[in-house]
Amino acid sequence: MYIRAILLFIGWTIAAPAIGQDTLTRSSIKQDHYLWQITKLYTANHAAKNIADLPTNLKWEKVDSLSLTKNQQYTWLKTIIQNDTDNPTYFDFDIWFADSITVVAVDGDSVKTYESGAYTKLINWDFYEDPQILPIYCEVGHTKTLYFRLWSAPGRTLSIHDIYIQTREESLTETLSSYRLFIGQMEFNGFFLGAVTFAMIFFIFIFIKVNETIFLLYALYLLGACLYAILVKTLPYSYIARISYIDYPLSYKLGEPIQYLFFAAYIAFGKRLLDVDHHYGFLNKWLQYFMYILLAGGITLLLYNLFQLDFLLQKKAFIVSRAIILPFSIVGLIWIGISVNSPVKWFFLAGSSSFIIGGLFAIIVDPKTNQFFWGDLGVNPIVSFKTGILLESICFALALGYKIRLTQNATEKATKDYINQLELNRQMAASETERLEQMVHKRTDELIEKTRQIEIQKQRQLRVDFERKLAEMEMKGLRSQMNPHFIFNSLNSIRYQILSENYEAASTYLTRFAKLLRYILQNSREHTINLDEEIEMNRLYLLLEGLRFSQGFEFEFKIHDDIDISEIMVPPMLLQPYIENAIKHGLVPSKKPLKRLEISISKLKNGYTIVIEDNGIGRKMASTHTKLHDKQSLGMIISDERIALFNAHFQIKIKVIVSDLVENGNPAGTRITFHYKPYQNVYNDIN
Repeated sequence: MYIRAILLFIGWTIAAPAIGQDTLTRSSIKQDHYLWQITKLYTANHAAKNIADLPTNLKWEKVDSLSLTKNQQYTWLKTIIQNDTDNPTYFDFDIWFADSITVVAVDGDSVKTYESGAYTKLINWDFYEDPQILPIYCEVGHTKTLYFRLWSAPGRTLSIHDIYIQTREESLTETLSSYRLFIGQMEFNGFFLGAVTFAMIFFIFIFIKVNETIFLLYALYLLGACLYAILVKTLPYSYIARISYIDYPLSYKLGEPIQYLFFAAYIAFGKRLLDVDHHYGFLNKWLQYFMYILLAGGITLLLYNLFQLDFLLQKKAFIVSRAIILPFSIVGLIWIGISVNSPVKWFFLAGSSSFIIGGLFAIIVDPKTNQFFWGDLGVNPIVSFKTGILLESICFALALGYKIRLTQNATEKATKDYINQLELNRQMAASETERLEQMVHKRTDELIEKTRQIEIQKQRQLRVDFERKLAEMEMKGLRSQMNPHFIFNSLNSIRYQILSENYEAASTYLTRFAKLLRYILQNSREHTINLDEEIEMNRLYLLLEGLRFSQGFEFEFKIHDDIDISEIMVPPMLLQPYIENAIKHGLVPSKKPLKRLEISISKLKNGYTIVIEDNGIGRKMASTHTKLHDKQSLGMIISDERIALFNAHFQIKIKVIVSDLVENGNPAGTRITFHYKPYQNVYNDIN
């Protein structure tokens, strides 16, 4: 077969001058162009799947603005490319309307086949981010004859005009633009899928435990929502989004039937939730017939799609089903709101209304422009529909929880009545015989003793809890002292910038201070945070402090690559008071032209060290400066107390050492070293 193909290629190559086909050079491609406009592109209609099956006398016609695809399922194209640059390069072909794209590249005796398109296997794509882009690699000075076979499924569009040739930069720019445009939808789809999947697994677990059909029906409804989230395709920028591209036709075959089936499960769940089966006969029959119609329609459409997929039929089914389901759903909700008397009715109505409203938005919004027919409100139809399902799931989960609570209350009341009756029977039996009375006394003594032991244990536990809560209150009190102290200093700096009429710096300072303050308030209720968050907060703080220096101030964080600082837990605002003290008492009074602060984190055998080092005036001169100004470092005092409390009540040991730096006998700054040891290392040191 390959020999025959090569002979055919040689024949076509000889015949190429007769056709008068131009060569597309790489240097002529500036951004993106229609392929048929920038070079001569020829087309031929033939049903062959391989180039070797094409007849040698096949008639090729030049593509121009008037050319039409005579066969709406497949066509062949032919052109020649040449790399006239000094480097190997790609010719990126962007083919908009074709489900399957096969390109045979002939370079002398070399023949290579490329495949792409939504209907091809994802593993064959050379450009993962967009199946419609097919890059052809070309060495320096090489000329290749390209034979394209384009195919689209019946009912789908096939165009020979909408084929672009573009640079790799343009392909990446398009990909980045599309990624930015769809990232919100992809993130929401992932969140929706995760939330609904978690809820589905949770209620399946409950069904297994309690064996109540209502939980299984709700889980089936959520399963349908999960499958829908996967089948509704977005651009393949994530692994989840690529699932629907593994078998592209199958996703179309399942999409519409799945919605019918999970809506039928939703109706069955609603009937059980509101007890329609037992109390509302006519409404129950009406809903039951509606559910059977959905099941029959979903199964019928699924079987038809598995044997013969018709895209036009899917569109018609979408329109007809929405025209029937939405009015019936609205009538059913009004009927339920008027006639059904159930404590969970309003949960069901709220959830169903969210679902219907989301569906209406999805129908009346143009999926290409995300616009209403009367204007753009920035509503994405897929996101609105999934939001409706998500809100509905939340309302249904609340309804199930409330119904379980009502059932539990009824069970507890029945149990309490039963226990009271048993107690009465026990008293009657005890009064009839002396033996039973003695047994009652003996058991009573045993119960009293056990109660006393339980009470003693309870008191011990209360004492331990009290001591722990007292320690927590002390740490909260210290944090409440530290945060106002820091806020006061920051506001003072802003005031200084304003009084200095440096309004731009004051605005920048105030913006960063607001971000930092939000970060501090976010962690103010936490006993511990990871060191990654602490480093990020202090980075913001140093950026703020840097605005106070007109010039000559720099800081640096040095963290070894083998350290995962997100796993190191520390009390909030552990480093900030020491950094603030280094700036205020070490760097600010310094006359050095470059004031530098360095924070480094390194790993030791039994823990970690965190070092804060400045090139300020040193502790001795700083103490003299502090006495002259009659001030104390309140943040340092509070930090020492917090570290002491932290060491006493957490399984971590933090030790702080402050030392002076000396250069040629003169003060060269201060070094603050934190020795951080996890509980296991502290225990080993003790042993």
